[in-house]
Amino acid sequence: MNQSVIHHDVVHLVAVPSTRIGLCSVGRTIPAMLCANAIKQALTPPGHVILIGDSSCESQARLLGLDWHTRIAPPLGNPEFSRRGIRKLTKHASRVICWNDELAVLLKGIPAELDLISTSPTSAPAYVSKRVSIRCFEQSDCDFWTSRANTSTLDTLLPQSLDNLADMNRPITRASLGIDDNAMCIGVLADRPSDIDARELAFLLGLLNASGYTLTGIVPNTSNHLAAAHRHHRALGSQFQLLVATDPITALLPIFDALIHPCFDGSGSSMLIERMCENADVPVLRLKHSGQAGLSRAPGVAGPIIEHLDELIQSNKQSRPEPTHA
Repeated sequence: MNQSVIHHDVVHLVAVPSTRIGLCSVGRTIPAMLCANAIKQALTPPGHVILIGDSSCESQARLLGLDWHTRIAPPLGNPEFSRRGIRKLTKHASRVICWNDELAVLLKGIPAELDLISTSPTSAPAYVSKRVSIRCFEQSDCDFWTSRANTSTLDTLLPQSLDNLADMNRPITRASLGIDDNAMCIGVLADRPSDIDARELAFLLGLLNASGYTLTGIVPNTSNHLAAAHRHHRALGSQFQLLVATDPITALLPIFDALIHPCFDGSGSSMLIERMCENADVPVLRLKHSGQAGLSRAPGVAGPIIEHLDELIQSNKQSRPEPTHA
């Protein structure tokens, strides 16, 4: 438990991604960063921050800049099973602010003023009370709530809290991770890291490696099909680096040349995580599956991405040696 000052009048509910492999985490990166920075920048009232998640979420919260007071681990990973404990912790609150759509189920039965900061409305429960004041960051998300007979408003202030995160990033160098300064370092980005298919990056790096480029790829340790990605890497003779990160990808931004975004869906979550990376001068390339099962099963989808990455590589030619083509 974090021992900072508690303001019981306002309660914040937030979940960050778990780093436990094989666990379907309800936590996401953007809600945690929005909550942390909105409080620090006085864009939302300070209060009692309740972290929803297992023990591994504590280190992730720290890396994302989030200070909390109480952590609750939902039984069986289901937030709904924590409703009784949340009602007890919020019984004296005049306002409860929920930062994850997935946690909106916890607002049931709480008599206080209720807010939902909605960045991924399709992740919300089937029913959200009309008592809940919903704020979105994309008109398409507002339209989604309208289709469900809920009223929502478009918030243009909170996204600004993610525009300058230089002070949040801890000092990190490629050398500390064993990455060649001349390598093209590519990562995979997703608001919920466990949504990533590690095979896609391994396949893409294999195609780029065939052109003779020095490459390093980084995937979150909770990515799906990580073992298959390693098998693919070994089958290619381990001609490029494939690293696994336990830290949030957003905490490693200074080392990347580019990020692949395979889970883009046009929601506030997708737009905000791209905006944050691009403000840190890291280009983000959306990975479109075109209805296919994935990049590893649809090689043609890789073409435009490889062309874009090739442009990035060529733009760095003055500071990097020319690749040797076979």
